[in-house]
Amino acid sequence: MIRSLSILLLLLSATLAGCSEGVDNERVRVDVIEDRPRPLNVSATPLPMASAYLRAATAQGLVTFDEKGRIAPGLANRWIVTDDGMSYIFRLNKGRWNDGREVESREVARLLTARIRELRKGRLGAELGVIERVVAMTGKVVEIRLKAPMPYLLEFLALPEFGLLSKGAGSGPMQAKKFGQVMQLRRNQTDDDGVQFLGNAMVTLWRGTASTAIARYALGQSDLVEGGRFESFPLLDAANIRADQIRFDAVPGLFGLHVVNGGSFLSNTANRTAIAMAIDRPKLLTAFDIVAWQETVTLVPESLPNQADIKRPVWSVPSMEERKALARATVAKWENTNGALRPLRVALPRGYGARIFFARLRVDLASVGIDIERVTVDRPHDLLLVDRTAQQSSPAWYLDQLSCKFSTICSARADEIVAEARRTTDSAIRAQLLGEAEAELQASAAFIPIANPLRWSVVRPGLLGHFANGRGWHLLQYLGRDPT
Repeated sequence: MIRSLSILLLLLSATLAGCSEGVDNERVRVDVIEDRPRPLNVSATPLPMASAYLRAATAQGLVTFDEKGRIAPGLANRWIVTDDGMSYIFRLNKGRWNDGREVESREVARLLTARIRELRKGRLGAELGVIERVVAMTGKVVEIRLKAPMPYLLEFLALPEFGLLSKGAGSGPMQAKKFGQVMQLRRNQTDDDGVQFLGNAMVTLWRGTASTAIARYALGQSDLVEGGRFESFPLLDAANIRADQIRFDAVPGLFGLHVVNGGSFLSNTANRTAIAMAIDRPKLLTAFDIVAWQETVTLVPESLPNQADIKRPVWSVPSMEERKALARATVAKWENTNGALRPLRVALPRGYGARIFFARLRVDLASVGIDIERVTVDRPHDLLLVDRTAQQSSPAWYLDQLSCKFSTICSARADEIVAEARRTTDSAIRAQLLGEAEAELQASAAFIPIANPLRWSVVRPGLLGHFANGRGWHLLQYLGRDPT
């Protein structure tokens, strides 16, 4: 991957003389990293990252995120939540679809109902099952009625996936037009007579591999690179990207090893715990020299608001040396009974950063008698590296990712507790139940936490409207604009 970046820089070097360090905030150029770039498709489920940016810009939902990751008005300019938490009522703006038709509550309710039905088939399904129905109350009011309180509903509704499309048209705040392999987006504006028109400022959206995107940025052909992950981070050093142009988002989520194939060794909780004990997280992360990348040992982030008071796993208490000694003894005991342990297959993404990660992981596990081999995710594997940002500030999101619906090694009991928590109308009981489910899953060691997810962007000095935030989203509609 480093070699491919160097080749790209050589091929494109002839254009370097025409590059400028400054940014034209009226003509912002954005590259979104996708490991395997796919055609832009705002109707895809799940949404590839570039398509998610496009949908968020052209098809807003009832609410959206602002440039700092906070909930902001979308189709609705204000909303209320009933005292019992069972109903969210939204008042719509006087908006229009991009084809000129007026936005009305009846259509919004119908479209949102259909979208919820689609998304229930995926990883959001368990949470969305709490929604009873969406109702159009008047021409400009929409109500979402719930079967039980859903404190984090607005976070879901602000996701790009909930941007609404009517007859193929969104409602802005931008409109897009395709030119070859890129999309050009311009903002909807309204004149003094209330007539909608397109502004002159433009954002160009392109997607490509990490090496291509970083090379284009290094040569001044783009102003912003989005979608950076740990596996592509070493490319920044190879391209001599300055540290002041790299921005990290401290996003919560899951980053660790998920046991996907039990076998005779990994089906044993003690053996899975041995792997968790053997990983020297600080040393592993130090290999990347990123202050923003912090180790974790718990399933749910300890800093998460409203989290139950769950103790750290017992295995994390001893020193690193003691943990490795315990892990070695566990592996040796298993081999004495079952014979030599075959190498465990670890599925990792492509990229030089993944090589560094694997090298450190292999040393750690070898020190306790476990050999591993690296495979791609499309090959049979025993352990899968999960790198997923949280879509909700609730412990329930983390527990859903490891439910029996998506995991081979799981806890049916934990799933039952989470389902019970969703049905209750008492917030204290809900928190208690989610804590019980978290403790159950954490003790199973079916998922081995390592760190928080790492997300980074490369931002050219002078670009307006881009801020590091806890969501990891930097929506196109804010770029080039001064929020003050």
